[in-house]
Amino acid sequence: MTRESAASPAAPASTDTARSDRLTGRRFTRLISVTIAVLVLLVAGLAAANFSQGPRLASAAINLDASVSRGNPRLLLTANLPLAEVAAGQVAVSPATEVSTSVSDRALTVEFAGILRYNTVYTVTVTDVAGTSQSATSTLEYEFTTPDVDIYALQRDRRMSDSGAKQPDTVRRTTLLGRGDGDVVFSASRIQQYVALEDHLAAVTLGDDDAATLEVVSFAGGDNVQVPLPGAGVVENLRASPSKYLIAYTFTSAPDSQGRRYDRTPFVYDLTEYSGLPVEVTGVDDLPMTVMDLVFVPDSTTLVVQNSGSSMFLVDLLGEAVLTPLGQHAELRDFVPGTRALVVADPNQGSTIDLADGAVTALDLKPSLLDESAYPGKVVLLNEQGRYARLFLQATTDINQLSSLIAVTDPDDSSVAFAPASESSSVRDFCVSPNGQYLAVETIPAAGLADEYPTLPAFSGMTTTLVDLDSGTSSRSVSGFLPDWCG
Repeated sequence: MTRESAASPAAPASTDTARSDRLTGRRFTRLISVTIAVLVLLVAGLAAANFSQGPRLASAAINLDASVSRGNPRLLLTANLPLAEVAAGQVAVSPATEVSTSVSDRALTVEFAGILRYNTVYTVTVTDVAGTSQSATSTLEYEFTTPDVDIYALQRDRRMSDSGAKQPDTVRRTTLLGRGDGDVVFSASRIQQYVALEDHLAAVTLGDDDAATLEVVSFAGGDNVQVPLPGAGVVENLRASPSKYLIAYTFTSAPDSQGRRYDRTPFVYDLTEYSGLPVEVTGVDDLPMTVMDLVFVPDSTTLVVQNSGSSMFLVDLLGEAVLTPLGQHAELRDFVPGTRALVVADPNQGSTIDLADGAVTALDLKPSLLDESAYPGKVVLLNEQGRYARLFLQATTDINQLSSLIAVTDPDDSSVAFAPASESSSVRDFCVSPNGQYLAVETIPAAGLADEYPTLPAFSGMTTTLVDLDSGTSSRSVSGFLPDWCG
């Protein structure tokens, strides 16, 4: 009895537990089912959303420093999925810039024509972008700001110190957005000329006997490096390929030099060459060459030389140094900004030479508004569409004074881009910035005194004014002359 009475209450408890376990199992099954269903719906929703939204921008990349110094910079836009082809017409750039496009998987490359403007906010908008596996389209947009640029100028100083020594000449560096004349990066008693590289500066200095010395200065500090010259003489036509660490120049022996005599003989010096020795650039059949002018092809190790017979050649300095003939022309000018189109001039007409295939295209420039009223001077081609800047001298109310004017002309318009603040000031020279955005104009004040340097003489009180060719404004100027853009 006792055993039976103790066991009888256990049966209902066991039944309740089993029922509870069954209910819990059913709730868990329902929860799992609901969770799976929700996840399926979420995945389906996300897939539908992605399918309906079109591609999205995952990342973007551009070399900003190169965008304002080298032609045809590229912007890489990477999407979140593979892209269908994109035409250049789908791309809008502000400020307006011509572009081309290419697509590879998720990457869209936008290549800009020429070189971009300094200190400028660019907005790139690509419309109707589709993926390869869905029809929905979207708009990709990216904004970037191009950097400022260094500006160099040479200041010559005629003043004498209390001890009777001449005050040193200086090369100063500033920027477009900077103020004043900037910092001194090189000084010497008499600086004839200089060229700026990415991390160095090369300068020709003169001794008391006018003999030239060629020095290389590192911006990182350390001792100056003196480039060996064949002897006492004159260094001219100093040029640089900044990104390639190359400089070129011509050397002429002093009249009383012994041994071999050099006459405007071209040399090239590689700042990265361990020997530290310059190399002579020879002509046809490896014979010595006398050079009227020379210039580097932009961002390359190739040099264009014009010999004393006006024949022009292309020389790859780091290759086999084979001379490629470019024809005979009266004047070697420079390259169209942002291109490798070489500008040359002959007595009757100017031309461009495409260095890719050697094709020569005659220039057909529209008349300037000053052609009928002023004396024409130096001309600089600004683009391949025939836009150019030209210096004119125009009569004033003073019969003994001519005023300097620079006019910019394109196929549709012509206007005066620069005139000195005073009619008594005159323009000595001008050039265009590597990206074609600015004119750098050297002016001489009426009270300027000649410094009587034997090569590249200048005047006291000279200034260089920077003229924005798009806006026509000239809100920036620095003391000195020979901006590195004109080197």
